[in-house]
Amino acid sequence: MSTESPTILVVDDDPDIARAAQLLLERHGMAVACAADPDAAWVSLAQRPADVILLDLNFARGRTSGEEGFALLDRLMAADRHAVVIVVTGHSGIQVAVQAMRGGAADFVIKPWSNARLLATVERGVALRRAKLDAAPAPAPDAAPALLGESAAIAAVRGLIARIAPTDAPVLLSGGPGSGKTLAATLIHRGSPRSDRPLVTLDAAAADAAVLDATLAEAAGATLVIDQIDRLAPVLHATLARALGRDRVIATSRLDRATLRSALHEDLLDRVATIEIDLPPLAARDDDALLLAQHFLGVFAGRYGKPARPLTPEAARAIAADPWPDNVRGLRRATERAVLLGTAPAHDVADLALALPPDDLAPRALAADLNLARSEAALVAAALQRHAFNVSRAAAELGLTRAALYRRMARYGL
Repeated sequence: MSTESPTILVVDDDPDIARAAQLLLERHGMAVACAADPDAAWVSLAQRPADVILLDLNFARGRTSGEEGFALLDRLMAADRHAVVIVVTGHSGIQVAVQAMRGGAADFVIKPWSNARLLATVERGVALRRAKLDAAPAPAPDAAPALLGESAAIAAVRGLIARIAPTDAPVLLSGGPGSGKTLAATLIHRGSPRSDRPLVTLDAAAADAAVLDATLAEAAGATLVIDQIDRLAPVLHATLARALGRDRVIATSRLDRATLRSALHEDLLDRVATIEIDLPPLAARDDDALLLAQHFLGVFAGRYGKPARPLTPEAARAIAADPWPDNVRGLRRATERAVLLGTAPAHDVADLALALPPDDLAPRALAADLNLARSEAALVAAALQRHAFNVSRAAAELGLTRAALYRRMARYGL
């Protein structure tokens, strides 16, 4: 078990509550970070993982449903199956807390809490986290923890992975370069009964008969990833098809389905495509590019010992508008370069080597649509994008309180 001081993340929009928890836990030798909302929580976790996350379930005044907290809980558990989350709720929210525990939370604390109760609960959480990590196989070095994103497209992919990972069903992952196929394959392996065995990769483009035989022998009883299976020499298709069956097989391809079917021997296709998962391009993932950019900026700032810098509104708008032909891989490169070379207090468009798109977000939406609700939604979305989803700044521009803006964000699904 690690002897390092445990790290705790307190996610609560009430600064007094967050500060009270911080003072208590720091007095008992814990390192504590605070985040006022889910976006800030992801930035904090990117900079330093937490042993225990104390999670408030509501981030807007008057809200008691826990909707925002449940969404963050789902993302936390999807990102790290060993995460230890303790939900914080008021007396009237015990049923909500129990529901959160069914969703993966380890425990709950009722506000106003007893310091002794809070401390004991967090200490149990730290012990649970370390027990989980001690029992888990070591992750691949430098591997990203999850397919991050809030778009419906990537959520559907995560759902499929969660459903099929515990099985031995063959999986075909399709998508453009940098769309996350390798990460998806890793997550499927980690969630499978074979996770304690190697993840063996066959580079189909470079494989000959000898390489194929050696790789199949190495992967016996483990998980075999056939990278770019459509580039395998046709003479080897039948050989590979006959050999598959003992191993968990995950194949990847950049081709669309119709083209892939014409490129592979029918028997081989039948052996690798029981489940087909299409990884969407980043440009088709709504606002995920901005969320991922903020995540990567935090990761690389921590890795290189650089200060964490926000995005300027112009940079955020450029990220959201860029087509990202290299998908997440290209975005990752751009943010790493920005962290290494940026010198200003905030990352601007030049740091990311992007072009600034025309500022036509709100006027065009309003000119084309006089429906009041849709117009308000367009205004709110435009303000959030201009301020890189900084809720306080966007609320100030719109003349709203943060709580009022949160209500509109929930209403319009922003």
